[in-house]
Amino acid sequence: MAPSNSSQAILSSYFSPSPHKSTKRRERPESPIDLTSDADDAMPSSHVEEPPIKKIKVVRSSQSQPRPSAVTTKSKKSGGIANYTQSTLFSQTLSQATPRHSTPATSSKTLGTAEKWAFIPQPSPSQCLSPGSGTRSGPDTSYKSDFVKENEKAELHEAFKRKLLSHDSQFRLRHGVLAAPANDTGESVREGRTSPLDDQVDVTAGRDDNSGEDSDPGFREVMRIFSHTDSGSATVTRKGKGKQKASAEIKSTEQGGSKQSSAAASRRSKKPPPKIGPSGEPYTPLELQVLKLKEDNPGTLLMIEVGYKYRFFGHDAKIAAKELGIVAYTDRNFTVAYIPEGRLSVHLKKLLAKGHRVGVVNQIETAALKKVSENRNAPFERKLTRLYTATTYVDDLDSVDELEAYSPPPFMCLVEEPRNDKDGKVNIAMITICPSTGDVVWDEFEDTLMRIELETRLTHTRPAELLIPEKGLSESTCKMLRFFTRNSATGGEVRLEYIKHLMSYTDAFSSLSKFYTNRNLSAAASDAFKSAKLMAEITDFPKCVVVTLAHSVKYLSEFGLADALFETKFFTKFATRTHMLLAANTLINLEVYRNETDHKVEGSLIHILDKTQTKFGARLLKSWIGRPLVDKEALQQRVNAVEEILASESERLTTLRNTLSRLPDLARGLSRIQYGQCTPQELAKLLPAFEKIGNAYMEDFQTPVDVGLESPILNEIIYSLPKLRHDMKDFIDAVKIDEAKEGRKELMWWNPDRFPDLVNAAELLHTAEIELKEELRSIRKLLRIPSLGWTTHLNDEYLIEVKRASKPPIPENWVLHSRTRQVERYRPATTIPKVDARARFQEMLEVESKKAYKDFLQEISTKCYGVLRDVINKLAVADCLNSLARVALDPGYVKPEFTDDDSLEIIEGRHPMVEAITSKPYYSNSVTMGFGQPRSKIITGPNMGGKSSFVRMVALIVLMAQIGSYIPAESVKMGLHDSILTRMGASDDLAKGRSTFMVEMSETSDILHTATSKSLVILDELGRGTSTFDGMAIADGVLQQLVGQTKSKTLFITHYPVIATGIERKYPKDVENIHMGYTSDVRLGGRREITFLYKVKKGITTESFGIECARLASMPEQLLEVASARARVFQSTIEERIRQNKIIKAVMLINRCKQEERSQREATLAQLRGLVESLSISNTQ
Repeated sequence: MAPSNSSQAILSSYFSPSPHKSTKRRERPESPIDLTSDADDAMPSSHVEEPPIKKIKVVRSSQSQPRPSAVTTKSKKSGGIANYTQSTLFSQTLSQATPRHSTPATSSKTLGTAEKWAFIPQPSPSQCLSPGSGTRSGPDTSYKSDFVKENEKAELHEAFKRKLLSHDSQFRLRHGVLAAPANDTGESVREGRTSPLDDQVDVTAGRDDNSGEDSDPGFREVMRIFSHTDSGSATVTRKGKGKQKASAEIKSTEQGGSKQSSAAASRRSKKPPPKIGPSGEPYTPLELQVLKLKEDNPGTLLMIEVGYKYRFFGHDAKIAAKELGIVAYTDRNFTVAYIPEGRLSVHLKKLLAKGHRVGVVNQIETAALKKVSENRNAPFERKLTRLYTATTYVDDLDSVDELEAYSPPPFMCLVEEPRNDKDGKVNIAMITICPSTGDVVWDEFEDTLMRIELETRLTHTRPAELLIPEKGLSESTCKMLRFFTRNSATGGEVRLEYIKHLMSYTDAFSSLSKFYTNRNLSAAASDAFKSAKLMAEITDFPKCVVVTLAHSVKYLSEFGLADALFETKFFTKFATRTHMLLAANTLINLEVYRNETDHKVEGSLIHILDKTQTKFGARLLKSWIGRPLVDKEALQQRVNAVEEILASESERLTTLRNTLSRLPDLARGLSRIQYGQCTPQELAKLLPAFEKIGNAYMEDFQTPVDVGLESPILNEIIYSLPKLRHDMKDFIDAVKIDEAKEGRKELMWWNPDRFPDLVNAAELLHTAEIELKEELRSIRKLLRIPSLGWTTHLNDEYLIEVKRASKPPIPENWVLHSRTRQVERYRPATTIPKVDARARFQEMLEVESKKAYKDFLQEISTKCYGVLRDVINKLAVADCLNSLARVALDPGYVKPEFTDDDSLEIIEGRHPMVEAITSKPYYSNSVTMGFGQPRSKIITGPNMGGKSSFVRMVALIVLMAQIGSYIPAESVKMGLHDSILTRMGASDDLAKGRSTFMVEMSETSDILHTATSKSLVILDELGRGTSTFDGMAIADGVLQQLVGQTKSKTLFITHYPVIATGIERKYPKDVENIHMGYTSDVRLGGRREITFLYKVKKGITTESFGIECARLASMPEQLLEVASARARVFQSTIEERIRQNKIIKAVMLINRCKQEERSQREATLAQLRGLVESLSISNTQ
């Protein structure tokens, strides 16, 4: 009986049609129902307040007629593995059902429309199964209606196996929930309601004299099988081809069950009134969910997954619209904005760069699994799965879109301990963590009122997030932090997080003890604690550092990143005795990391020296440049290693260079493995890289000396690499790289038995797919189309597509999915439960594959983190040495020579950055400080003459030499310097309330307090921010302090010739005057033309040629003529005033000599002679 298209029944049912004629047809909905939608307005109205659910109606005939029942339920709402089984079992039972006492004509008249689809059961299971015998005497109809739970997975697996191996691929799962518990004799006993589904079905009685009871227990059992409704509903709706019909309530088939069902329905009817939103409309379930999420996560901008979009609600939507440039609009009770799912990472980074704390809320249910869950009619369950700030976002392995060019932004926690001093000094402890790379730096230091030390550390580390106490910081520290957050060069805003309750040392130590002894943490940390090494290391930290570490662990635990603090042996102290610490203003003045013109990396020292091949090597080189060595032995080893790389032709060094090429960012990759965030695609890059490193040297070296190179550093590097081959072999051999590149977590294992649950899930999915293949064979036979295959349309799989022109007879229980002019697509009723089962098994496979993959990453982190971290650090050192060796190949670079005495000699040195960026030849210069020459130089000369470039050249050569680099010079001999201190340029600091002159004086004061005899000090035009005489007096006093008491190597630029001559006369063995050479020619009209020679010459020059520089700047000539005349007057006035002051001072010295004893006059007479000589020189000039 093949009906026409107009009469095609579009029903979601497991039943075969009865011979009765339908009295009414219903039209199919225009579009399929979207089970993933949360839209509340899509739900049909009903007397039930919650989203409506389907109903099952059981219609009973009159007393004289038998009881065929019409049960119609939409198959897409059937859920659970039990449903999949029930459809197969039901079809078997249906084939054996025979009519009793009725004829089609009688049924049609009595039952009406509902009798179109009828079921007449066979005798009850008790008649087919002998009581107590345990053997089958007929068809098995003892079924289970509850959903299969996790602990029944093994039973299901075996059942599917039996089904797969049987000749007709039919199998049964025996479920005991609907079957009543057995008594001692083995008979079934039923008391009250044995299934939670009993009170969910409304049964409509057709006879008044039956009181709702049914004498056929088989009928009751079958009806329970198909009672797939929510436990929260008293009735079940049926959807067919027309409008829904209201089902009448009758008594239950069992009196006990009826009472309980009525009580449950009464309780459910007493629901609280709906919550009304600001729009006047009730909150939808999704909106209530959003309110709960916002309440649980205050201060967090939430990106909530809804379908295939991420939505922002309320104030978050306004922020997102402003920061991301998207549209925000009002929808019911919230302002809403959204972004596509595929653009999540792009917009997430933008929000993080603006300093926001962002949480990602995901749907933790899938459509397939939700259909079998108890809350299938409620919105998708959502949960905060990820929480990020700029520092806690671990970017992808190959990401180039970072907030910082050379390293990801770190996170810093600091606390302050006040001192009793009245000068504002404090002790500050800090710890800086970079979760992306696993780098941890800590320090404790004393700082002055101006917080120069704190500024230095902030400039070096450049944190993007600060964790500080809410109370207890001094005003000076707060000013410095406010200045840093407003003027950070990280490229984004600095986020401040506050500690509400600062731990004591005891509480902090106790917290760390619990953290490191947690059994769920890595074995490395646990083993370290057992040996008492780890806690001993923590005990060695200063108390304030322990407090910062405890708060850092607590804070990072919120983001799942506390693993970065497992291995304390990889912690680095910021300031150590083996490294020089460059102050913040020194880094700026010498353009170490950025140029002063446009503040970019191009034109800086790191741009000249960075020729590394890896990202982790580039980060280490940056650290080397900012912290030059002061340990002569370590420095000499580094320079010798660079020299050996240049000179040696060893195959081992060639292999090392080749190993470094094309390596991914291993440090970041290891961190992502440690946090469980590494993707299969990234793992497919990391594992071959580890294999390449481990197989670089096939020899197993017993000691570093066995490597056979001269440099101990290179021997240590090569010695460590083969360890990786042994420790990582099992992990490398376990993964199919090609499958991992495609992201197939379920197929990327060479030995799947390593994960039994994954194998079970794959077998279940395979079984379901075989069932569908068998179903296709049956359909081919039914339609007599041997070439028929499954079709996918609009993401709906397993459809049957037939041509309309030659359409075969279609069974009436097939569901019409879609049609075109050419074809029609159907969903066979028998495939619906099998397709649903396949979808559930597919979801199960994805869950198990994710779990297996996460366990694999955790195993790598647990067993190999230490050796991987050590090898990566060694390779970073090798990359830096290779980079310095490539710099040494540049023409005119030489190896520095280090001496034990505190001297410096540079022969024909050149400025490295100026030489690299200019097309003109650079003029080299020589300088000697020590080795029998004066240790301090006072530089005078014309403006634009090259004074600042000369002193920067000296400082940069010293810095380069002490990081182990070759030098742009003919030769360099030097002792080691413990610091390079600079005060150059002029700038105010209004953010910290300091004028230009105050900034200058503060920096100079810090230099005087910090400098030692081994320091290199550079002062450029000190004292120019105030009046001439005040500036001269301050400059003279500072210079005398550095030369006479500190005795540091000093380069002092000044335009005060009086200071230069006076200091040189007073300290002739320690001070030498030099100037930048020039030539001056007088043209017609009295104009002078200056030619700068850019060469250092001995002696002093009294002319600065400021007016000539103004002429080069194209200032009006008339103005320059007036300025020249006034300059001559001012110069004469000043010289006369100076001469008079000298005369007055000479008279005072003469009077003092008269009053002193003869033995005490020698010092006074010496001053008098020097004063008279200066007067005679000035008179001669």
